[in-house]
Amino acid sequence: MSPLTREDFIELGVSVPTSSLVEWANRQLAATKGRETRLQSRGVNSAYLTGVRDLVATIGTHQKELGSAAEPAPQAVALAQRIREEAIGFWRESKQIAKVAFGTSPDLLAKFRTGVQTGLLVANLIRELESIVGLLREHSKEVAGLGANEAFIERGSLLIGRLKEVKVGLDTACRELPPPAAQQGHDKGLLYDLTRKLVRVGRLEFILDPDQAAAFNFTGVRRERSVTNRTGPRKERVGGREPA
Repeated sequence: MSPLTREDFIELGVSVPTSSLVEWANRQLAATKGRETRLQSRGVNSAYLTGVRDLVATIGTHQKELGSAAEPAPQAVALAQRIREEAIGFWRESKQIAKVAFGTSPDLLAKFRTGVQTGLLVANLIRELESIVGLLREHSKEVAGLGANEAFIERGSLLIGRLKEVKVGLDTACRELPPPAAQQGHDKGLLYDLTRKLVRVGRLEFILDPDQAAAFNFTGVRRERSVTNRTGPRKERVGGREPA
């Protein structure tokens, strides 16, 4: 059973456009063709794949019935996505700084959780940023020369505050969805979670065969971003609270 709550599934669902989600899920289902036996040994059996296909069909049908009513307030979702992307950039840069600063101190480096991924849930990202900002402050002497100076760390604190603000707005938008739209959001979140597991299982099973492992991916459903430029305008927007 997934540890995610219904509210988590709805947040996941509204964070991904329906068309992108369905297209991605269908591509990952197609990637299982001819690989079913191998995947079954990892727990992805025919019932699992049937469940994913059924969700794709259900979501497609309900999207036609609901139309734009299936989506929460666009402004809340867009703002959450924008701040989340900026926070992810800061988080990734911080982890790279930690790898350079503490690459020969594995016990200390482990505290920075450099291998962790947060997924799309804002609450998870908030927790990771709070942890890494605290560690950067604690080890400020070691990381300052690598770019994690007081201004950089303060930017992280500001991003935590912005994330908490957009999380409140996103939660409100999700709670205000009519029941059919909320169910659609839940189903989309569940589809995302199941397909995400399918990708991870595929990569695990074919870890020694990169060409086959590459068929299982997040292309089209996750925006891959490079580390944000600390000297660019985004830094100023967070400090200056750009109007939503």
